[in-house]
Amino acid sequence: MNRRNFLKKSTSAATGLLLPIGLAASGQKTKKKVIVLGAGLAGLTAAWELVQAGHEVIVVEARNRSGGRVLTLREGFTSGLTAEAGGMSFNDNYFNLLHYVKLFNIPYESLSTPVIRNTGGNTVYHLRGRRIVPANGKIDWPYDLKPEEREGSLTDRYIQPLLNGVKDTSLSNSLYDWARSMDNKTLQQVLAESGASEGAQEIIRVTTWYADREARASAARNLLPVLQGAGSKNVYSFPGGVDNLSTAFAVRLGERIRFGAEVVSIKNDPNSVEVMVSIAGKQESIRADRVVCTIPFTVLKNINISPSLSPPKKDIIANLSYAPTTRVFLEVKERFWEGNGENGSAMTDLTIGQVQKHPMIKTGREGDRAILEGHARGQDAIQLDKMSNDNRLKFALEQMNKVHPTVFDYYEGGISKSWQLDPYALGAYSLFLPGQITSWLPEIIRPEGRIHFAGEHTSIYSASMEGAIESGARAAKEINEV
Repeated sequence: MNRRNFLKKSTSAATGLLLPIGLAASGQKTKKKVIVLGAGLAGLTAAWELVQAGHEVIVVEARNRSGGRVLTLREGFTSGLTAEAGGMSFNDNYFNLLHYVKLFNIPYESLSTPVIRNTGGNTVYHLRGRRIVPANGKIDWPYDLKPEEREGSLTDRYIQPLLNGVKDTSLSNSLYDWARSMDNKTLQQVLAESGASEGAQEIIRVTTWYADREARASAARNLLPVLQGAGSKNVYSFPGGVDNLSTAFAVRLGERIRFGAEVVSIKNDPNSVEVMVSIAGKQESIRADRVVCTIPFTVLKNINISPSLSPPKKDIIANLSYAPTTRVFLEVKERFWEGNGENGSAMTDLTIGQVQKHPMIKTGREGDRAILEGHARGQDAIQLDKMSNDNRLKFALEQMNKVHPTVFDYYEGGISKSWQLDPYALGAYSLFLPGQITSWLPEIIRPEGRIHFAGEHTSIYSASMEGAIESGARAAKEINEV
């Protein structure tokens, strides 16, 4: 399906809103009652589109908030400060997301302008025990490299050629053809075949935001986010918090969302579907014509579904990997790094992983204060989870001091978020291993009886807000056309 054509707009006479073709604009076939499982971006999108098409919708959400893995943190920080524990940013190629941002008139802003609110400067590196600051745009990499690898960009040399053959990243289905050539190997294997030295492979693995540090994922899974940004002129976020996006959906859906409703079981009958939910310790049955299931497979595999799903779907639900991710947020009373000509961000091979500054966009309410995040993944995240909260903050602060010396002088406190310890996520995002995008994703998307599937794990643009939103729109369209 051409995503751009899918998002051609028409006006609904009833609401005056601009709606994607395929739902309200294309005409409703039969009014249905639909239960949406989960109020993350996928579920919210599906619910919104189904409501606009005239269907009766109930959204059940186990948490007491909307957004799912969009989570803006405010509590635990000085008033005015925010940090993103989930989705953070988007670019010009997030066509579906931008459709709703404009539809709901949600303010957003470039991360690069205005300069006065987002000071530029160097990104710091901490690799193999050394703190490295680029000089005149060059980095003195502490690795054995080929002479030519020390000149220019390793990304330009080794990554960009791998993206050839994709003419339009908005044509999601066409990406499968490209993905087949990259899906059966890890990125490290593909880089080795491209002639990259072990040092260059290590640099890309540790210092790029898209490569998984443990080199487990399919190369296609690593490179699809790069494709997703190809040709984009800018990167954006939401002043005041990314949860402005999910809140915009939730406010419009209103009482259709039932918070604190945990799914216990799903009965997929020939003529209807029954969802059993637990609310305040009491079980309640909800019947409907269709279900949109956006529950992560890490959680769904522990929910009873009868009759049993097909063997291929059951196998995938039981075995799809999710990335362990623990994010530690350290509040500081001053952006002290700016005086050194640095931007606060860093790429490291330390346990705390990538360092990111928050808020994503300064609003003025935070004053001189800011937050430094240590974004740990894989086994590093699991190592942090074994510590008490106090010890985790102390450990992260000690490591942050290697990246930003004198941070102790400015530290005011902190909090952390572990997605694998969140009972309604059990992992930050799906992590497709070699061969799984091309062999598993079509099966993941396929409806089972009256159950339709959505969520970032059902999109070729997994682990992104765009993938989640696109999947919700797709699931809603499936139901509307039945």
